[in-house]
Amino acid sequence: MSFDGLAQDFQRKRGTFKKVVSCIQELLNYPEIELEVNSVFTPQTVSQISESIKFIMGLGVPNIRLSLSILEPWDPSSLRKLQNELIKLSKIVLDHHRKDGNIPLLNFRDDLGKGIFSCAAGKDRLAVTPEGKIWGCHLFPDYFEGKEDSPEYQKFYFGSLDNFIKNHKDIYPQISSNYAQLSMENFSTPRMSCFLCKNLENCAICPVNAGFSGVPLGKIPLYACEIQKIKIPIKEKFRSEL
Repeated sequence: MSFDGLAQDFQRKRGTFKKVVSCIQELLNYPEIELEVNSVFTPQTVSQISESIKFIMGLGVPNIRLSLSILEPWDPSSLRKLQNELIKLSKIVLDHHRKDGNIPLLNFRDDLGKGIFSCAAGKDRLAVTPEGKIWGCHLFPDYFEGKEDSPEYQKFYFGSLDNFIKNHKDIYPQISSNYAQLSMENFSTPRMSCFLCKNLENCAICPVNAGFSGVPLGKIPLYACEIQKIKIPIKEKFRSEL
């Protein structure tokens, strides 16, 4: 379920805060439903991160995902606020773990270890649009909307469902090889190649999410890079204090 905590009425339809909270409370009465809440924050709502996640944890939600929108730039002020909020949040989650023995926040719970991130699109997933078009994941149709004449469109488009069924043995290897290039060592920021970054093995940025900000696939906005540089040491410190 998508719920932005205390920022809900600011970012979503006003008045939905109480309705969503009520739905969450009801869903928690059904143990056979494994509930996960995704909370998205922007530069405008960054100051509400720690209290929002604390509130959602207080509802008893077992799985919470904190997401940061990179559709618009994060200026130095919002980045400083983000760092302060994540530091406060790490302490909140650590105190919760010491009392209840669990870590509801998936961002701090997940420990994937070091390794070079590679986009999973086209590898262990495909997406079919209502029009019967095949893509590597559900984000690509939105990214390529209005770009049908671009060379990149043809590189990542698996074709129509009917044609793919008939010719998948030829189409899949050719198109999936382009998806295979979407890995962190092939990305770059305006400042440098990601391959040269000391954080390469700890960094993971969805290339399509980055692309929605207006950059080509494989390019990372500098502010998205700065967000990662804030998140990585805070999570490492949290893991060391468990």
